[in-house]
Amino acid sequence: MSRKFYIIGAGMGAPDSLTGEAVRALAASDAVFATQRLTAVCDRAAVCPFDRLAAEAIASDAPTVSVLVSGDVGFFSAAGRLRGQLAPYGDVRLVCGLSSMQYFCAKLGVSYDDACVRSLHGRAGSILGAVSYHKKTFVLTGGENTAPKVCKTLADAGLGGLTVHLGENLGAADERIQTGTAETLAAEACGNLAVLLIEHPDAVNAYEPVRDDMLTRAKVPMTKEEVRWVSVSRLAVQPRDTVWDVGAGTGAVTLELARKASDGLVYAVERKPEAVALLRENRAKLGGYNVQIVEGAAPDALEALPAPDHVFVGGSGGAMRRILEIAKQKNPAVRVVVNAIALETLHETQAALSVLGFADIEVTQLSAARGKAVGPYTMMTANNPVFILSGGGADAE
Repeated sequence: MSRKFYIIGAGMGAPDSLTGEAVRALAASDAVFATQRLTAVCDRAAVCPFDRLAAEAIASDAPTVSVLVSGDVGFFSAAGRLRGQLAPYGDVRLVCGLSSMQYFCAKLGVSYDDACVRSLHGRAGSILGAVSYHKKTFVLTGGENTAPKVCKTLADAGLGGLTVHLGENLGAADERIQTGTAETLAAEACGNLAVLLIEHPDAVNAYEPVRDDMLTRAKVPMTKEEVRWVSVSRLAVQPRDTVWDVGAGTGAVTLELARKASDGLVYAVERKPEAVALLRENRAKLGGYNVQIVEGAAPDALEALPAPDHVFVGGSGGAMRRILEIAKQKNPAVRVVVNAIALETLHETQAALSVLGFADIEVTQLSAARGKAVGPYTMMTANNPVFILSGGGADAE
């Protein structure tokens, strides 16, 4: 006879947060397995470590077995992995549960249909992009990314004044729900079972292109928007990517890249103090807090940076080949785009891309002209032509 396995979402880990379907599945089960915390929902559950749940369920002789997991089986859950482990041994059915987001938002009296949802529970990643571009962000914390640490990250980035709702030990007798600023909650002690709802009413639209008139420029050179849009498009940045902008200047390209890498980080490398000051001003002005400003000259400033998925070079300081070499050493599949105004830079970059083994090398010369009102007429004024070079690592798809 074929065995039957239920993987049950146990909600907040209390009996009153179980669904009726979950209660019926538990009643129909000959054996139940759970971690210590979740045995509160079923007093006959056998306790075993999380990484042994599937093995213990398979090893039991029971024809119908339930395995309890926290929250909902479809919300950042291990249910999918458990299902794969149990499937060869019988029929596996998933029973949905109450997620921490549903429970927490109901407690706060707010909706979650407009929230950006992210998990940092036992995962690497940054929350700065999500918060920069969403008015409401729900975050699962835990492991190294505790709630105070996430709040400190916000405060360090300049978002310490944001309103943050903290939910600790939801559904338990010692449940704590607290509202404060990111800065104040960064100093609060908090356990490992915690969630956050971060409000950012001034979040910017990541899908809106950066226009030249949005930026403060002063006397620092700036890549014009027409060139910027083509260059950034050539990089094909994905939301979770890590990006370098070498020779970031005012941050015009940086902030365009930051909107594309809306769940990743952009490292803006700049050596001139006046440009660094403008970078900081424009980052705050355009709300791109997933930009990490790196003060220093390339190539030396690149050595300590994480491996990039994409690199834009707007200024090399005469070290083009070494910049591209470091990028490719850190990630052989890196994709790069270089802007060149001088013919010498064009030739140097072409040679470096070829020698370093970049594939699919393309060169485009872009000339743009803008209309300017002259009395009742419109006169076209040309910008300087720019060469846009691009290439991918030998292993890039």
